[in-house]
Amino acid sequence: MRIRTRKAYWPLSSDLEQLHNAVTDYAAEVNGISAKNHEKSPDNPLSYGALFTLHWRAIVIHRAIRVLCVTGWTPVVPILIRTLLDIVASCYAIVAIPENAEYMGFKYVASFLVQALKERNVPHEVLTNDQEQLKTLRAQVNAKDEERVEQFIREYKPQAFWYRPEYNGPSAILQTASTDLYYVYRVFSGAVHGGFVGAGLFDDTPDVANINPQDHPRRSRLGIVTSSRILLEISYLRDRFEGTKQEGAYKKIMTHLYMPQKEKMSPPAKGSLV
Repeated sequence: MRIRTRKAYWPLSSDLEQLHNAVTDYAAEVNGISAKNHEKSPDNPLSYGALFTLHWRAIVIHRAIRVLCVTGWTPVVPILIRTLLDIVASCYAIVAIPENAEYMGFKYVASFLVQALKERNVPHEVLTNDQEQLKTLRAQVNAKDEERVEQFIREYKPQAFWYRPEYNGPSAILQTASTDLYYVYRVFSGAVHGGFVGAGLFDDTPDVANINPQDHPRRSRLGIVTSSRILLEISYLRDRFEGTKQEGAYKKIMTHLYMPQKEKMSPPAKGSLV
């Protein structure tokens, strides 16, 4: 195996570039409108803070996936797509039951603080800062959720997923969501765990042990389209939940940019990745 050091770049086709950029713009627009709607409020909803953070991270990952594809590292993309699927599951956990959204928002943004405060040997300055942050978050809790929040803090135990016990895990959430993402999650689980098939999922030449960047035209298309599909879902969840009124843009992207891509890809004969 030889390491190739020359610069490599394989630009996306114009249709993929258009899809990727349109999805990014839609996501940024939803995020921007939501932020503007809340900028004058001294006490933003906890659900807003949680969804803002999740959405922001999803946009960054979506853009990073493009960079990996055009620079020859498409085989790494499934790991990030799995992360996007975990993010969309977290978004569903927050918005699925509107009357629980503020409590679930608190759990998302406060879990790491509560866990840190229960750990030993935490530096005093870190402990003080975490206590102040948690105090601020508790002050934002709705009256109807105060008792639940206090019980959550008092009885807190580290969990594999922050949304337990309300939801058991990403698979359980996506299985009940009205989308096709449950199947996608199952496919990409093998990639993140280093499974034999998953490790070569986005490699156009999986039987060639090449450690250098190279063009993966088929799998790069699948990566961009899958990433776009998931970010669209995350953005649309916020769009509907927070009332940013960008449904028209979502439908236009789905109809004119996303759906035509399904005919250009070569997924497994049974089922589809997107």
